[in-house]
Amino acid sequence: MDKIVNRKQQLRLFLTELISFMVIFSILGLIIFARFQQSTYANIDKGLEQRAAIVSKKPMLMDRPSDFKTITIYYDKNGKILNRDSLQRFSASILKVKGQTKDLNKTFSKQVGKATMRGVYVKVNADTQRHRLPAGVEKRNNIKNNDFLKNAKYAMVLQNITPDLQGINRFKNLLLAALILFGLLVFIISYIVSRINMKPVLKAWQQQQDFVDSAAHEIRTPLTIIQNQLEGLMTKPNDTIKDQIDPIIMSLSEIRRLNGLTSDMLTLARANSNAIAIKKTSVVVPEFMSEVLDPYQEFVQSEDKQFVIKTETTQSVMLDTKRINQLLVILLDNAAKYTMPGDTITVRTVIENNSLKIQVMDTGQGISDANKKRIFDRFYREERSGNKETGGNGLGLAIAAWIIKAHNGRIKVTDNPGGGSIFTVVLPIK
Repeated sequence: MDKIVNRKQQLRLFLTELISFMVIFSILGLIIFARFQQSTYANIDKGLEQRAAIVSKKPMLMDRPSDFKTITIYYDKNGKILNRDSLQRFSASILKVKGQTKDLNKTFSKQVGKATMRGVYVKVNADTQRHRLPAGVEKRNNIKNNDFLKNAKYAMVLQNITPDLQGINRFKNLLLAALILFGLLVFIISYIVSRINMKPVLKAWQQQQDFVDSAAHEIRTPLTIIQNQLEGLMTKPNDTIKDQIDPIIMSLSEIRRLNGLTSDMLTLARANSNAIAIKKTSVVVPEFMSEVLDPYQEFVQSEDKQFVIKTETTQSVMLDTKRINQLLVILLDNAAKYTMPGDTITVRTVIENNSLKIQVMDTGQGISDANKKRIFDRFYREERSGNKETGGNGLGLAIAAWIIKAHNGRIKVTDNPGGGSIFTVVLPIK
């Protein structure tokens, strides 16, 4: 069931990324194409308007278009073409193009045979005294200069934009090919990214499931013990507290264990939600370490173990004293659990490279290389038996790792050359 849910989540993430990228590329492609098409038509219309402005003020009969693409047709007031003879070299469809007064000064596009023409229809305001037709043009077109200027009332400037449209189509095809290529790349990239993005999600999902399973197991065990002890007490209603002191002590011990477990779980839950703020204050390292370690010195020595304190700095640093105290207690508890009478626990504190370096070293049983990578996971215990005297609840080192991370520090575990383990904590002081 979990695999099916994970596949669905990965597929949903993949489709979301794919569709998002495709929409972005499509919109970008449409914008680029629209801008290119708009720019092409704007340049054509600008040339037509400039040509129309000249024609409207100075009619000219020409045997061929000046730029081999632009054609000018003159009309009298009845719509008759005045320069028909000069247009005979062009397609007969040109002569069928008619303008309407309602379309004056408006650009338009028309299909003329196999060509697409872009044109503008304007009114001619010619001055017959100022403008004269060339004698050769007047003769070849069989029209008198004054008659032409007098009768020319309208003009239509046409430009063959077929090559421009072909250029637009080529650009569109190129853009589509690019979008298809990018689509394939996006498909591949989206698949890879979805796989990469799902890894921390799947890891977090698995950690959550492991956390819930482990928490349920850790809580169920003491609750079962307490229930059994209380049920046993109910079978002996006439006994005194002194007679049943052992079940009562065991129940209280499990209740204390439950309180510690729930407190640790609450700490981690609040840490993950950033509900716990780190409050740093200035502390003198020797005084702070002495305050934390002195009570442990008596406890460790009471178990016939050696406790050595090496504070090699007198400097003041900024720390969250409550959390660092909690960190040291976790590391010392861990060292005490896994050492035997005659072993040595050493705490060394020194300032190196603008960092406070704290080492908790023991000569106990040590930690295997495989377990070094997992001891900071929640509910993970190297002691597989679940012995509460040594294994604990598996949350202490997870809390220690969070405290160090909150201080932007780091922790590593190495083997002690003389046997046992060394926990090295490095906390930046600037």
